Amino acid sequence: MTLNRRNLLQLSAAGAVAAAAGGRFAWAATDAERAIAENAAAYFAGLGYKSVPPLDLITGDAFNGGLRFDESDSVSSDGPTMRLQTAARVEDIPERDRAGVLAAFDIIGLSHPEPEDDTILPAVLRFLIDERGLDPAKMLMVSTEEFRPHLDDLDGFDANRFLERPLAEARTMGDGSGYFAPSGHPAGPAIASVGLYYPAPGIEPDGDPIYPPPDHIEIAEIGIARDAAGHTAAGLGLQRLAMAEGNPVPDFDETRLNLLRLLEDESERTGKPLPDGYTQFASL
Repeated sequence: MTLNRRNLLQLSAAGAVAAAAGGRFAWAATDAERAIAENAAAYFAGLGYKSVPPLDLITGDAFNGGLRFDESDSVSSDGPTMRLQTAARVEDIPERDRAGVLAAFDIIGLSHPEPEDDTILPAVLRFLIDERGLDPAKMLMVSTEEFRPHLDDLDGFDANRFLERPLAEARTMGDGSGYFAPSGHPAGPAIASVGLYYPAPGIEPDGDPIYPPPDHIEIAEIGIARDAAGHTAAGLGLQRLAMAEGNPVPDFDETRLNLLRLLEDESERTGKPLPDGYTQFASL
């Protein structure tokens, strides 16, 4: 890369996402994916987020077949951070034919110990709408009754584009889009949240939305907490966001092969044994 003034400013402002990520994406990232990642790094750096390196893909835990589930870290930070994290989920294997489901993917992870109004939702929305050009009229938000105070604060957002789940259901499932608390997760996240969805490529949603919305892809999971100050987080799917913008991304099979290579390389580099999740993806 030629270090012209624009690139130098991006490197200075963001720590350059590739540097923060150790130069690692889930595969050889497309130009669109790199542009989104660099844009996110520069944008959130301007809001005071410090870039931190990714966590290992092999965790050594029984949870998720020993694979990194998301960007959650059991070590808390003393300020807002951003991490580009490669992840994979064995629970996605049965869903591999669904739009947006990839074997390996990258998460733009944001963490803030004391966000304004206990959410970083406004900052994420400004990034998606003002920086990436997504249409707010097409966005579907999915959460519980705990999200309604935030919905009232979102100027210009159509309340009809909010799908409310029962609070008890969201807490029992822990699958996000209301409450993110995956059972057995070693970092123990337990965050009231809102899932942000966008129409799947080439599909015009029709009728009243249901959960999970079959004609949308989830592009972000954002922590919310009214009247409960403290740490919150958000994760934006890099490849999902590229899809929402109309860009092609590798499919499940291609990302599966890249995942296996990433795990083999990390195992050889670190001496960690290949986890059970490797076998589950390798056997497909």
